[in-house]
Amino acid sequence: MERVGSNIDKVVALKNNLKNKEKEYLSRYLANAPMWILDSFQIVNMKKNTVFIKENTAVDTIYILVEGIVKGMDYRIFGIAYDFMWFYPVKVFGSMEILLELEKYMTTLITVTPCKMMVISKSKFEEWMRKDIHTLLLETKSMGTYLLEQARKERVFLFVQGIDRVILLFIQLYEQIAENKKCILNLTRQNIADSSGLSIKTINRAVKKMEQDAYISRAGNKIIIEENQYLRMKAYISPIVEQ
Repeated sequence: MERVGSNIDKVVALKNNLKNKEKEYLSRYLANAPMWILDSFQIVNMKKNTVFIKENTAVDTIYILVEGIVKGMDYRIFGIAYDFMWFYPVKVFGSMEILLELEKYMTTLITVTPCKMMVISKSKFEEWMRKDIHTLLLETKSMGTYLLEQARKERVFLFVQGIDRVILLFIQLYEQIAENKKCILNLTRQNIADSSGLSIKTINRAVKKMEQDAYISRAGNKIIIEENQYLRMKAYISPIVEQ
């Protein structure tokens, strides 16, 4: 992890350089933050595949994801790695444990892409959160939304198999990270397998079939989803999900 500084001017500059949606949310989140909190944040760059939180380790640091993608990984069932959730900016990690008064992190978190985070100690974040009802309400809403999304995903995945799981994953990724009506995915087959709970052999068949059916395009190792392809996948999967 590369630390690039931690003072008010750098936090403000970081916020102002974010995309519109992320900039708006972080501005709301920090709207009532006192100067001592802004001055306490460190801006940290993390490389791809960095494990920055491990399940059952003591909660000591809060991370705010402002750029990149992070995945939550579970190893508890037969020791098999399963990516149960992907997270996108702006997302706070460690706040749920504070709100639920837990002493240890609830999950393992790993960067999927290079990421930029705002990092602060648990003690300072908790002091701020207990005094700022505005940010507390935003964080409570975020936590509730996350729990609902996770439960919905698990219910859907329980009833769909094979290519349908991959289509659902690609729809979610398009909705989160598409820019200018195009989503470019630089994911390995292992990434897709871990996120869908499917074998690499099944993923290879599914991706090949999706390309043949023009649901996706390829450019080298990258998978490309155009808006019309996303809409076709939505039209295909909707009757299945809504049954």
